[in-house]
Amino acid sequence: MTFTNEERRLLILYHSGSVIETSDIVRDALNDITDSDEQAAAEGLLRKLEDMNDAEFADLNPESGVME
Repeated sequence: MTFTNEERRLLILYHSGSVIETSDIVRDALNDITDSDEQAAAEGLLRKLEDMNDAEFADLNPESGVME
């Protein structure tokens, strides 16, 4: 899975214990995001998270920069 730079930034910011928890946090954050570019990135990230299973999500390590 390839993420844009903005999606990576948001994933680092909202990364949680599971793909479902992270998706829920991103979905909640969408209510507060007013910048159209950041909102588009959050929506893109959410679509990618929804296509991901738990094993794929577990392979992500945003803190180390390993996101593909």
